[in-house]
Amino acid sequence: MAKIDHGQLIRKALMTGVSYVVPFVVAGGTIMSLALIFGGVEGVKVEGSMAYIIRQYGAAIMSLMVPIIAGYISYSLADRIGLAPGMAAGLVAVQTGGGFLGGLIGGLIAGYFMMYLKKIKVHRNLMGLMNFFVYPVVGSFVVGLIMLFVIGKPIGAINTGLVSWLKGLQGINAILLGAIIGAMTCFDMGGPVNKAAYAFVIGAMGAGIGEPYASMKAAISVPDFALALSTLLFPKFYTEEEIEAGKAAWVLGVAGITEGAIPFALADPLIVIPSMMVGGAIASAIAMYGGSSILTPGGGLFTLPLMKNVWVFIVAMVIGSLVSAALVSFLKGLKYRKKNGVKSVNNGGN
Repeated sequence: MAKIDHGQLIRKALMTGVSYVVPFVVAGGTIMSLALIFGGVEGVKVEGSMAYIIRQYGAAIMSLMVPIIAGYISYSLADRIGLAPGMAAGLVAVQTGGGFLGGLIGGLIAGYFMMYLKKIKVHRNLMGLMNFFVYPVVGSFVVGLIMLFVIGKPIGAINTGLVSWLKGLQGINAILLGAIIGAMTCFDMGGPVNKAAYAFVIGAMGAGIGEPYASMKAAISVPDFALALSTLLFPKFYTEEEIEAGKAAWVLGVAGITEGAIPFALADPLIVIPSMMVGGAIASAIAMYGGSSILTPGGGLFTLPLMKNVWVFIVAMVIGSLVSAALVSFLKGLKYRKKNGVKSVNNGGN
């Protein structure tokens, strides 16, 4: 019997949950933003108004965030039978104050419980009953009891402490957290490390803290803008395909799509990835220290009117992009000169 790699299972489950929750977060956040754009800050407070109703609708979609991520974490581990118990665990996490963190843990508990529960052999004639009645009822009941009476309150206390810590971040602590978020964002540009940072900032956003998301947002566009600028200024360091990709990277950067830098990272990872991480860390650190904040996910740079301390954010993103562009261009130049120097020596020897 093959040994189960639980670390790999958990990583895959968490990434699955994050992937499925993103559309809900983006949809809910964008609709809430539309209410603010059309109704204004005061307009959304007028009960019964169109802006108020739209704002409430967007908030309702956002409230699905924790049950959805818990449900799909469980689904990743136990397949379809894990979905209902996982979402139930997410609902309890909300009720007990566990928030996003509680949803992550609850989803893992539900997924593992259902994964082992379905290992119990039953006659094939009973499988219909098991799938549509026994598994969802037993799973939701047992996982609910665990969340309600065993770990719900401790996770709620941890989550409350985390929220208080985030709200109190100042000075060097804010800079350090921002730098970590930015470096993770630019490390694999949409990969597992990037998504881990995204899960953290979305969890903070769910608690009403917008600074971590704004700091990540400052770093998201850095790779695109930096590489687009580098290909524009130093085309001889790049292939024709990379130069064309650099032109598209301007648009992707505006849209907040980090993946536009992936072709460059794949072609030259030891130069591109560290260069992007440095600029991303600087951009996020400046944005975090300067108090940039936004509670609307997605939207690239189009959501700037909804941001607090937007000029700090813009300065942070510009500085981070310039640093990454300078660093990647310098390292590419060293490589280019070394390569041409080797060629010259070889030709002279012949």
